[in-house]
Amino acid sequence: MPFNLDKFVASPSVEELDSLKKSGIVKVAKHYGIEFQPLMRKDEIKRYVLEYLVDESILPSTVLETAITVPTDNTFELKRLEMEMNKEIRLKEMEREREREEREREKEKEEMQMQMQMQKEKEEREMLGYWGIRCF
Repeated sequence: MPFNLDKFVASPSVEELDSLKKSGIVKVAKHYGIEFQPLMRKDEIKRYVLEYLVDESILPSTVLETAITVPTDNTFELKRLEMEMNKEIRLKEMEREREREEREREKEKEEMQMQMQMQKEKEEREMLGYWGIRCF
């Protein structure tokens, strides 16, 4: 069922606010002129809305005591660890790529040496054949 802002404003409740998605809470905050950052989490915006509604005596102050508090999370720490892990993965991928390229260069070098050796042997055989025919 879609959120009805007018219905909420006519009869606001914590239960209704708790059931809203972030978009609904944003609509309520904008309606009341509550300032927030768009990148804020749903729970943070909801907390601002609840505090405003209590400050304006629209809801009783007890709702703040019973309302779900914004959990203290480690969002920034988790993001830092994720970035660090991604960096390590990229470094390992770069190291594997460097090792692969080194193996390819080594293989090409060995092939070149083998071709040079074969060419040298061929030239030696031709020279022996050339001199061998003349000697008889």
